[in-house]
Amino acid sequence: MTEQTQVRGRRRAARPPVTWLDRERAVDLGFLLGLCLLALLGLGPSFAGAGFAIAGLLGLVVSIGIGQAAWAKRLPAIAAVVMVLIAFVMLGGPVALRSLGATAYLPLPGTVLALLDEVVFGWKDLLTTLPPVDGGGTLLVLPWLLGLVAGTVGVLLLRFRHPALPLLAPLGLLVVVILLGVARPASIWLQGATFATIAFAWLALRHRRGVSGRSVDTPTAVRVRRGGAAAVLLAVAAGLAVPLSAAVGDDDRVVLRDHVEPPFEVGDYSSPLASFRRYVEMEEPDPSNLWDTELFTVTGASAGARVRIATLDRYDGVVYGAGDSAGFQRVSSVIDNPVPGDRVEVSIEVGPGWNDVWLPTVGALQSMNFEQGEPRVKAESFRYNLNTATAVVPTGVREGDVYSFGAVIDERELQPEDLGYGPPEARESAEFLETQAVQWSAGHSEPMARVFAIAEYMRRDGHYSDGVLESERIYLAGHHRHRLTDGQGGVNSVFLVGNDEQYAAWMALLATRVGVPARVVMGAVLPEDGVVRGEHVQAWVEVRIADGRWVTLPRERYMGTSQPGELPPQQSTQVSGVNVPPPAPIPPPSALMDQADAELNARRQRRDADLDEPFLAGWPTWLKVTLVSTGAPILLLGAAMGLVVLLKRIRRRRRRTAARMTARVIGGWRELVDLAVDLGVAVPGRATRREQALVLPTAAAGELARRADAHVFGPEVPPDWVVDDYWQHVLTEHQAMTAGLTRRRRFVAAVHPRSLWG
Repeated sequence: MTEQTQVRGRRRAARPPVTWLDRERAVDLGFLLGLCLLALLGLGPSFAGAGFAIAGLLGLVVSIGIGQAAWAKRLPAIAAVVMVLIAFVMLGGPVALRSLGATAYLPLPGTVLALLDEVVFGWKDLLTTLPPVDGGGTLLVLPWLLGLVAGTVGVLLLRFRHPALPLLAPLGLLVVVILLGVARPASIWLQGATFATIAFAWLALRHRRGVSGRSVDTPTAVRVRRGGAAAVLLAVAAGLAVPLSAAVGDDDRVVLRDHVEPPFEVGDYSSPLASFRRYVEMEEPDPSNLWDTELFTVTGASAGARVRIATLDRYDGVVYGAGDSAGFQRVSSVIDNPVPGDRVEVSIEVGPGWNDVWLPTVGALQSMNFEQGEPRVKAESFRYNLNTATAVVPTGVREGDVYSFGAVIDERELQPEDLGYGPPEARESAEFLETQAVQWSAGHSEPMARVFAIAEYMRRDGHYSDGVLESERIYLAGHHRHRLTDGQGGVNSVFLVGNDEQYAAWMALLATRVGVPARVVMGAVLPEDGVVRGEHVQAWVEVRIADGRWVTLPRERYMGTSQPGELPPQQSTQVSGVNVPPPAPIPPPSALMDQADAELNARRQRRDADLDEPFLAGWPTWLKVTLVSTGAPILLLGAAMGLVVLLKRIRRRRRRTAARMTARVIGGWRELVDLAVDLGVAVPGRATRREQALVLPTAAAGELARRADAHVFGPEVPPDWVVDDYWQHVLTEHQAMTAGLTRRRRFVAAVHPRSLWG
């Protein structure tokens, strides 16, 4: 037996034996799993159901199991990371993408693309979706990924001796969960007291073991005294955590959701009120008229219920439109919308007369389920505004679409004894009606009393006309400023003439001007048979009362019903101002959707196409499954090995081109040592170069070690040509060390990352 073999045997015999799972290691893994799971439970308010917790727990179990196996087998950390990446791809479909269908259970290209899509864009979808999101949707990829990452990082940090390092994994996960969550904490007890108690207990236990990682023998009395003190400290910490957490209000909680505005502009969509005359009865046939056309059929709601198409709360002098773009958020199948009222389950089927982005609903939505007509696309682009109870589908709804929802209906109407909520923010938008607001509410000082006085004046002295009769065509459509004031039938005319469009705009603006928040609602009153036609479409006003609710002011309260007569009204005042033409009565197509929604839909459609189209059509199923199941891991493994080779080449170049000549010499020797390490030789890390040369599998190792010592510790700095000559000898010995090996061993040495990790 040669001296080199004897030294190698002694080095291997000196290694401490590693068991698969000893008691201390099991305790550490248990603490890690528990703390990470407590951190993940902070996503509870963001997801509906417990699916997120199951996905996150599976990610923790898989990553901790892989990390423990890599540690027991003395594999490098990079090997554990690669195996976790493979597990993410292979198991991600059945764990987090079950909603995409049966094909998601196999690691097909479409499944892999869907996983990557959620990794890149999922956080954005989560932050721009009104919580809680669908607990069974594709966003489960996020807790699955968080569990894998936290478990992997935690197990890798257990390799270090510092007792506090492994705590960084659950603490980091807790911070990420809080940032991705909502302003309301899931549980102060779980995320505050319980988490802190377990974390301190684990830290104390690891510190008591000592830096060697093994328990220290301590007298029983000392252990009891220390344990009692630790229990008292933990109790105090837990007792302080809850009141301190409660003292920090929800407004002080920093979450990314409050700083990420949904990329959506509801103002890009045409106001449905501007096209109200599409729903009036015409004297002559008009292809665009929808008076007797079926718009949609509603089941589950009683006759007389108000179907809301859009709530319009912003007036710019030209048109009443939907404001508050930030209020339109993506929602999942369950909507957190606590309001008083009666719960109903409603289903709507879209008829031939409705093709728009505005989604008709009833009441305040509690859930939404698209059933027919590209349900997945609509569900992913659907937006809802809790403040205005308005729903929008940027991709548009059309004939044949079916959707159902749960809602709460509150049919309370405005009463004279109600008090207004307070001064409206947009009071200046109705400044041009100041004269009428004062004259028509004369004798009243309270804002709500003035509202009812104005409504009574308009109902008593106003006239109704759709402007379709030959003698009434001078009463134009539109609710821009000139039409409401100086146009035929405006407030400055002898007669007040209009239909729902003008009366709702007048009433809402005048109520706002006298100090009561008001808005216009475009919708329909449900008939007995549930079939809504154009004749059932109305516009009414909602007023905000003192308790914060918006209640209906029916149009019968303020709209005149008498006909204007044959004679056209005369202007009582000279027309002033700019005659702004009315907006186009027919809203533009849904192509006006904003860029973000177009990007989202294109991305979803590409993913769906990848999932639905046949993969390798004509090939046997067993062959397709085999190719795809093995292809993804092979590609990942190949990428990891290529990265290792690249890093080794970068390391060699850095060593050979170091600024100091002695550093180049040291780098040359280390290059030789690293090759031996990659070949499986146990080279002592803290030995001298001459001691290391004894175990290197090359006869010239001793001479190269002596030359390196002479150059490094010699009186003069070696010149360039001497260092280059030394490197040439190193590379020659490098080839000699691998010359007698098989191709397999040379390949393993080239891609093995052992030398990169010390």
